[in-house]
Amino acid sequence: MIALTDDDARAFLEEMQRKRGYTLEMHRVMASADLEWLKKYTAFLEATYTNQRLLDRKTKELLQIVVETALRADVEQIRAHIRIALKEGATAREILEALETVIAPMGALAFRRGLQAWAAETGVDANAYQAPDTAH
Repeated sequence: MIALTDDDARAFLEEMQRKRGYTLEMHRVMASADLEWLKKYTAFLEATYTNQRLLDRKTKELLQIVVETALRADVEQIRAHIRIALKEGATAREILEALETVIAPMGALAFRRGLQAWAAETGVDANAYQAPDTAH
């Protein structure tokens, strides 16, 4: 087993962060538990997701956001893709419109999770227009 403090694992995670723009808990755990598997998984993701092909990175990130929202991924994971989409030139409104497409096929619960990530990452105050509590 490779410990996370191992130089190879650390270097691999740093390179992943540089190329991908994020690392998740899953990546850190697998770097420690099975670095060989993580390298193969990363090669697959590079071939299908992060490397430039016909779709640009902004478009791929919008797709990631919508799919992960629909699948109810962790907010942290959705936020990572929102950060990258913003970095790649997506506007907050473009991301919101992409999230809005989730409502019809996946329902309001999936939309709400993505919206929470979007609001947290873009700084929109969820309580800005909250009606005062009149119940005593």
